[in-house]
Amino acid sequence: MGKELSSEQKAIVKMYVTRGANEGVVKCCYCDKEISSRNVDRWASHLRGCLKTPDDIKAQIRPSRGVSEATETTGNGSSASVPVALEPTKLETQTPSAAVLPAPPAEVAIAAPTSVSMIAPSPQLSSALQSLGSSFSEVFKVHVSKDYMKFNAAHFIAYKGFREKLHGHNYRLAVTITGQVGKDGYVVDFGEIKKISRVICKDLNESFLVPMNSDALKISFDGTNVHIVTEDMAQFSFPKSDCSLLPIVHSSAEELAIYISNQLVDAFTLVALLERGVSKIEVSISEANQQFASYERTILA
Repeated sequence: MGKELSSEQKAIVKMYVTRGANEGVVKCCYCDKEISSRNVDRWASHLRGCLKTPDDIKAQIRPSRGVSEATETTGNGSSASVPVALEPTKLETQTPSAAVLPAPPAEVAIAAPTSVSMIAPSPQLSSALQSLGSSFSEVFKVHVSKDYMKFNAAHFIAYKGFREKLHGHNYRLAVTITGQVGKDGYVVDFGEIKKISRVICKDLNESFLVPMNSDALKISFDGTNVHIVTEDMAQFSFPKSDCSLLPIVHSSAEELAIYISNQLVDAFTLVALLERGVSKIEVSISEANQQFASYERTILA
């Protein structure tokens, strides 16, 4: 006769599979393998064949047969098949209609290994690792580069034996400050950097940059004008109000970065920067797109 599951056995099988929405996906609770069929007998067949299904569960969902044949030896030594009735698996019941179902399997805890074999590091490596573990320090940087941190100015570079023609640039300024984070959560407030940078750019905007410490220009004043004579005897005269008189030797992007760095330190004050733990100020001056010079100044007491 065919294999059959009792209603109680089918109920047990259903406890050990998981079903998705509308029972579209059926998976084994033990191996998590998807079972394509929706037939309970097929679910039971998978559970009985699953290596992870406990033996007591397999025993409870073993199908019953009407009659099974066993082999018996006859008196003359020959074998004969003798029908043997198999008793269905008995389930403990509280009432005739309610079966006591086993609890779902608990998660299996995998024991961690008690020891791991490791190769001991050499004394030299141990020493190096110890020194690395205590030698790091935290450094923070804040960077500001806004659209309004710019100025348009005219200049020419002059040094012994050389002079550029008068021309101008649309300069852009960027500021980076390095240090430690204070109790207020800042290295330096972004707003302070922007405020000071805006003032510096405004003072330089739409002016002629005069390098007052030049060793190749003769610079003089006659009240309201600035007069400049070059080595090749070219003469320039500008209204003083249209000039930025700078304490630099050349009006290059590099020396402009030095000048602006000093302006930033003066505006913040050296004492305030040291109290905040600021260690460096970096200023970048761009004369054109992807063309800039940077100056980094270390803050020392």
